[in-house]
Amino acid sequence: MTYAIETREDTNKTKRMLRVGEMRVLRSIAGKTRRDHVRNTDIREQCDVQDIGRQRRRQWYNHVKRMGEDRLPRIALEGIPVGSPLGRPPKRWRDSWQSTSQELMQRQARN
Repeated sequence: MTYAIETREDTNKTKRMLRVGEMRVLRSIAGKTRRDHVRNTDIREQCDVQDIGRQRRRQWYNHVKRMGEDRLPRIALEGIPVGSPLGRPPKRWRDSWQSTSQELMQRQARN
């Protein structure tokens, strides 16, 4: 799960799959099943765990930023492709990072 979080772009499908997998593990740790009707937020609180996606993505971003400028992951992060693809532009990892940061700021503003 952590490899997928670090390297792939965020789509609704991948976000959902990661959340489901993470909650399955946390429910097992907490000794609860879905039949117990315990909210996900309560289980996260009980296990003292934050969203794995945001945490790992932030760590990976900082790791790549510390790399030398000649390293391939750094080039891929900061590079801008030449030319224009046909159709809708593909979602890039950087876009996922920015959307994750914006979601976090919006949630903090609401609370």
